[in-house]
This record gives sequence, structure tokens and C-alpha cells, in this order.
Amino acid sequence: MFAYQGKKAFEVRNIHPSVQYYQLLDQQLHGCEGGLKQAMCYIRQAFMIHNPKFSHMYMELAVMLLSDMEVLSDMLHQLHGVDDRYYDESNDDTPAFEIIAPCHQSTEKEEEKHHVNNDLTACVMRDMDFEKKRVLLYEKLYHTVKEDKEAQRAFSYLRKRGEEAYKVLQNILTILSTHQEGKDFGLGDSHNAFDLDTGNYFDKPNPYFINPGDIEKED
Repeated sequence: MFAYQGKKAFEVRNIHPSVQYYQLLDQQLHGCEGGLKQAMCYIRQAFMIHNPKFSHMYMELAVMLLSDMEVLSDMLHQLHGVDDRYYDESNDDTPAFEIIAPCHQSTEKEEEKHHVNNDLTACVMRDMDFEKKRVLLYEKLYHTVKEDKEAQRAFSYLRKRGEEAYKVLQNILTILSTHQEGKDFGLGDSHNAFDLDTGNYFDKPNPYFINPGDIEKED
């Protein structure tokens, strides 16, 4: 389903190495962990949604976020400053590297509820909250790294991407809020079936049902 084109959506250029900024991004964003986890959530949610239109939109959100994490990965590598690329031990002409001790983190983590009890509206609102926080954080980091214009340019790009993702989710929520969508009671593409706007029952919360026997007695 996915294919890597080789050409980056955004080229990160000549960011100055900075231990301070590198540690800041690692603390604020936890590297690329948060974005990658959310991208995987989008993919799973795309398979959980029966509506083909929404499913496609969620898969596109996943691709967007994976692309954004590529940009963030490039930023982190350039900010790190030390050439810590993998190398071939059989080749003497290898780049300089340093051993970075692994983080001592607990492997037991509480599972987060991404599907929010299978309520699509609640799920979309949760995802909107993630994108909103992402935009605000990129905005904050944009002003923090003011000494590096190239880093600012990258954060400006990532902020706009987060805003685009938020608008996509907002559009889904708007559609879900209308009577024409989501009121099909599981009848596939019959989006107008059982529309609340066309049912007399729902116009009368306490309908009065006439007994045919009463009509005969009146006659």
C-alpha cells in the first residue's frame, strides 16, 4: 500500500548542531515516538471505519504524519551534530561515531484507548486534540529556536502540516454532525435511510397510536 518515492516532501537544510536544541526536542517531542504512534493509530482507525470516504481520509492522515516524522528525524540528526550513522566494520574508512547509552525506560506501558469505545465522533475529537497540541508545540519550538532560521523554517512547515491535518479531522466531524451522514443504521451506502428529518415518529416524542377497534365503535 505504501511506497517511498525517494524525494522528501520538505528538505531540511544546514541546521546548525546544537546539544541544547537537540535535548529540547527530545524532551518536548520524545523524538519521533509520539508522531509515529499517532500515525499507526490513524492506520488502524482507517481499517476500523466502514465508511470508505472516512477510511481513505484517515489513511491520508497517516501518510502525512509519517512524512512529517521524516522531516523531524532529519532535524534531530542534524541537531545532534555527531556523525552517529551505522557503519560497515569491514570498511576502515568509516565516519566518526560515539556510543549512546540506551534510555532506561520501563517496558510495561498502559495501553492507550485510541478507538474511544468504538465511537467515531469521540475518536475524531481525540485526534483533533492531538493535532491541536502538535500545532501549539511546533509554534512554541518555532519561537524557541529563533537563533537557527533553518530550524524555524522546518517548524513552520510542520506547524502548517498539523493545521492541515486538523482541518481534515474538522471536516470529518462536520459531516458526522449532519443528519445526512451516519444515520444509515448500518445500511452501507444508504446514507439517507432512516433520516431523522423525514420520520414523523421523531417529530412527535409521545405519538398517539389509534386503536382500529376504537374507530369501529365510533362508527
